[in-house]
Amino acid sequence: MQLSIVIMNSPHNSELSNLNQSKNGTTADDDSSAAGSYYALLVTNIVICCLNLIGNITVLILICKRRLLGRTTNVFIFSLAMADSICSIWAIPYNYHLAIGKSMSVYLCKTYFYALCVSRTAVAYTVILLTTEKILNILHPSRFITAGRCMFFITLVWFFSSAYNIWAVVFYTIYDSDTITADELLSESGRIMYGKSCFFSHRFNSLRMIFMSLDLCILFILPCAVLALECCVIVRKQHGSIKQRFETYFYIMRFIFFIFVVYMLCHTPFEIATLAKSGLRGENDGVNTFYEISTTIYYTRGLFFLVVYMYFKQYVCRRNKLKNANNKTQLDLPYRRHCRGLSLNEFRTNR
Repeated sequence: MQLSIVIMNSPHNSELSNLNQSKNGTTADDDSSAAGSYYALLVTNIVICCLNLIGNITVLILICKRRLLGRTTNVFIFSLAMADSICSIWAIPYNYHLAIGKSMSVYLCKTYFYALCVSRTAVAYTVILLTTEKILNILHPSRFITAGRCMFFITLVWFFSSAYNIWAVVFYTIYDSDTITADELLSESGRIMYGKSCFFSHRFNSLRMIFMSLDLCILFILPCAVLALECCVIVRKQHGSIKQRFETYFYIMRFIFFIFVVYMLCHTPFEIATLAKSGLRGENDGVNTFYEISTTIYYTRGLFFLVVYMYFKQYVCRRNKLKNANNKTQLDLPYRRHCRGLSLNEFRTNR
């Protein structure tokens, strides 16, 4: 008995206890700093989505009231603004529930991921249609694509986006069915209707990697391949009269280039993080942090698009104003009415 008391009161044992206390204090500090960073990231997401929603709703109102960037371009801008608005509408309450630690509804969980997937698909293929329409108008001036045809193809894009991503409604949930019995499902309805986290259901783990890989191919690799092919067409056609047309509509090519750059910068980290997270069997703090940061970058896509719209709107207005001032035979129309936009068809009719 005396020996045990001596061992417990020995200096070596006291050093071990002090070491354990210091480790526990360091771990607690790390956990609190990680929780603070996660909370700050969620608040940033909410602020970005609010600005994104306000800006894109303003764009939609301007398109409905007057031409913002040209007739055919308006169709594509409307589709991009609608996709960003839908994503922001559901991202705000989703990130709010995560920030305050409040239980969210299973309907919010499923609707958020469905809206996220639909916006990814709609934006990717809208950018493809926008680039294709402008390039075809430059290569074949006599066969321009009307706004009605653009609306038809955009409708197909949204129909495909809504139908293809229906799997997100089935696969994402707020409870783990492997840890809840059938009696609990029947008796505790609140447990299956509300939860503090939304994740891919463990029942479909065997299908998770398949669907995520398919998403990567259809929503990112295929659009990037089509856009790269169109860039090759532009490079190969840089000769003769076609080269002169490219130089004439160089600002439109710049507009397409900036839209493509924003798409790549905002979607590439998110797609990589989504694929990396889907391949995990357990929890990995590094991958989860990368996924959260890439999601924040993904939300900023709408803000970058707004900057591109405003820059080229002012660019086209200044260009038309100078052209009107230099052309004495043209009527001196008011500044706002003469700012027509980025439509190649209107430039052809004005000529």
